[in-house]
Amino acid sequence: MLLPPPPSALATGGSPCSGVRAAGPELQDGAAFRELQDEEAEERGRAGSMAENAQRRVPGASSEPDGASSEVEAAASAAQEDPEGFCARWGSQHAGARELADLYSPGKRLQEWISVILCFSLLTFNFYNLLFCFRLEHAFSIIVGIFAGVLTADFVSGLVHWGADTWGSVELPIVGKAFIRPFREHHIDPTAITRHDFIETNGDNCMLTVVPLANMAYKLVSLSPEALHQACPWESYVFALAIFVTFTNQIHKWSHTYFGLPRWVIFLQDWHIILPRKHHRIHHVSPHETYFCITTGWLNYPLEKIRFWRFLENVIQRLTGEKPRADDMKWAQKIK
Repeated sequence: MLLPPPPSALATGGSPCSGVRAAGPELQDGAAFRELQDEEAEERGRAGSMAENAQRRVPGASSEPDGASSEVEAAASAAQEDPEGFCARWGSQHAGARELADLYSPGKRLQEWISVILCFSLLTFNFYNLLFCFRLEHAFSIIVGIFAGVLTADFVSGLVHWGADTWGSVELPIVGKAFIRPFREHHIDPTAITRHDFIETNGDNCMLTVVPLANMAYKLVSLSPEALHQACPWESYVFALAIFVTFTNQIHKWSHTYFGLPRWVIFLQDWHIILPRKHHRIHHVSPHETYFCITTGWLNYPLEKIRFWRFLENVIQRLTGEKPRADDMKWAQKIK
């Protein structure tokens, strides 16, 4: 593991339950501390959600194996009988969270470093060359292109987030441990991301943008000046899309950070230019089935209103027979 050690298991004067995330002196800021308490309360609510789901089961109607059913019922029983003890199973002390964190490998770290270096080299090169394409008559088209790029990035973040949260398994070859694992870990230890450094936080998103940025760089050096001027609005769209995709997980990390954020980040969150903390907490209410867009969050409400994600899940479940979030719930229920 190349992660720093988790914070202390107990906060001063706190309960074992709240100690899953240590509240250091920095958290004495009232607003930030209240927000952290709110999120901890929502995590404790997951136990209650499992209890309610178990109570709704109709005997003989469940499509889950007996073992899975009894595991859910055992978890629900534990939540009802000892909510304080059950709460300690969430966060960095959760058995599944520890196992998932241990799967972070040196090979994965190398992939992240390479992705970050290539991505930021291409971003710098492309930005420098884009400046020479700009013409005043294209200003409006460029602004529209940038706005469209931000919207597209928000939708792409939701699509990737929904896909990785809802389908697949950590046991899948290659992609399981490398790319699905962080999503499973995040739901049972949401603040683990705040203990990740810049490379681990942004490596995978940088990898996604390397190919389009390389294609853009090729066009910037190979097209004629006139062709570049005509293509400037489109390339501005691609560049804005790449920028916001690259920083999506950094923005996501900020939405889980309750102290020490720069003032300009808080300003962007407060004005909902990037994903706000309170907005993202909606997603972290079990069973994590809504508000998947994590770049700006602008598209979460309209997509929820048209039941976009539920429609996709119903189609895929009918075609494949797979249950949404089955692997996610398996890791959430792991107790040893």
